[in-house]
Amino acid sequence: MKETPLSNCERRFLLRAIEEKKRLDGRQTYDYRNIRISFGTDYGCCIVELGKTRVLGQVSCELVSPKLNRATEGLANTCRPTFIKS
Repeated sequence: MKETPLSNCERRFLLRAIEEKKRLDGRQTYDYRNIRISFGTDYGCCIVELGKTRVLGQVSCELVSPKLNRATEGLANTCRPTFIKS
């Protein structure tokens, strides 16, 4: 994913906030949000809650049999990881 460069105004704003130890959500520099990780009923699924942010992560995999002419070259395909933010 290509990153979008910051404008000079955004850069100055961020540097000033860092110098003044300010955060947009009102927390102090070393304040943290509560984290909770729960594993779903499906294999490879979990829900991560960080403050009011919830993320569902799921990963799956399948074993692929080798081709007849390449008996020692089977595959373990990892299927698309899925992340859903709410």
